[in-house]
Amino acid sequence: MTTDDIRLGFLAQQSKLQMEELRQVRKDLADIMRLLNGTYDLARRIERRETELRDDIELMVKMELGGSLANMQTTMDNALSRSEASIGDVSRPAQTIESTL
Repeated sequence: MTTDDIRLGFLAQQSKLQMEELRQVRKDLADIMRLLNGTYDLARRIERRETELRDDIELMVKMELGGSLANMQTTMDNALSRSEASIGDVSRPAQTIESTL
């Protein structure tokens, strides 16, 4: 009978150890899930921030290009106006000569 008591005590002790180990595994699993959720939230924040940065960069590039193109257009318009004025100045004497003939 003594051997049966030892065996039952040993089995009870082993069951207790397994229960403690199972509790620890469950705790570790809960920690892993919490970390996984945190990682997912960070990934979503990073993705949202990348989208915002991409939109900001796109707007900056458009503004820079728009400003440069507007400046180029103004310069070309001014040069064209000067050319038209000088052509008009040259053509007036020719028109005067033609009208006197």
